[in-house]
Amino acid sequence: MKTIIKSLPPNELTLFVELYPAADWENDFRNYSVSPNPAGHDYKEIKKKLIVDQGGLCAYCEKPIHSDGEHTQRVEHIHPKSDNSNPAVNWGLVWTNVLAVCTGGETENKEVHPLPANLSCDAHKNHCMQGEKIVMQLLDQIFNPLHLPVFPCLFDFEKHTGKLVPNENVCSEIDSLLELAIGDTMNRLIKTIQLLNLNCDRLTTERRLVLFQYNQEVAKACKLDDNNFKIKLSHKWFNKKWPSFFTTRRILLGNAAENYLQSIEYAG
Repeated sequence: MKTIIKSLPPNELTLFVELYPAADWENDFRNYSVSPNPAGHDYKEIKKKLIVDQGGLCAYCEKPIHSDGEHTQRVEHIHPKSDNSNPAVNWGLVWTNVLAVCTGGETENKEVHPLPANLSCDAHKNHCMQGEKIVMQLLDQIFNPLHLPVFPCLFDFEKHTGKLVPNENVCSEIDSLLELAIGDTMNRLIKTIQLLNLNCDRLTTERRLVLFQYNQEVAKACKLDDNNFKIKLSHKWFNKKWPSFFTTRRILLGNAAENYLQSIEYAG
């Protein structure tokens, strides 16, 4: 999961909210359009904007979604749109509450990646939330990709398992800097990974494929005695928005990636 910066309003959703502040996302906005556009036009435009904002990646697992069929491009509400506990907030129509996500494994080969063990992202979150009030409380304790620090990266990568795990040193630094309780940042990150199931077999397998690509680049560099290959690979991977499994690639390249991302003023 990487930092996300959302484009500023106005857009189709924020303009709709000004006209219909008490409307419903599912039945109202998703079918809304300004004539002569067909029904659902504004929803599709918002989905396109979200995907562009996120560099074509799922907000949670960082799989590419920009090239998928339209039916596999979904919009996720970070805070449940069903929450009506505060009459002043219509969570279904808050621009900063919506993200573009993948299908979370629901359209994958279920014989290879059985469900629900291989659900991820909002699909896994929704699976957990069915009948579980405790998950609503947990949502306030996990990281929102809009609020993740850009530098340094909070995650680490286990090469032998393909899992994303907290970078304990960085998490401790964040705790100290923000005067948080010891272990607070790491615990939040662990809960985030668990609720979104970012270490399911399906995703760890795909991250290991990225590691395989990286190891091929290492082998080529060794043959050529190229000590600058990480710098070159950072440019290759990050000069456009954004490669799949951005965080995994960032971790593999270490300081070379951090320096390159700072040089291009990466902010999310």
